[in-house]
Amino acid sequence: MTKHSLVHAKIPQYAQRPDRGQSTFAHLKHMLLLWKQNWQTRRQLAQLSAEDLRDVGLTESQRQEELNKSFWEP
Repeated sequence: MTKHSLVHAKIPQYAQRPDRGQSTFAHLKHMLLLWKQNWQTRRQLAQLSAEDLRDVGLTESQRQEELNKSFWEP
């Protein structure tokens, strides 16, 4: 699938990778928040109409490919 900037136009601060010097807890928090973001954006993608998909330049097959990913997959 071609990378699109559909939802990832601006990555929220909480979803950015923590510094290497940060604790395991900080890394775990980062991962959990990123997984939550993946779940939320895929849920939003599932609700787009055919017209909305065309507006953002995605096909139905690209949407299905993204929706078939697990929440931990980027």
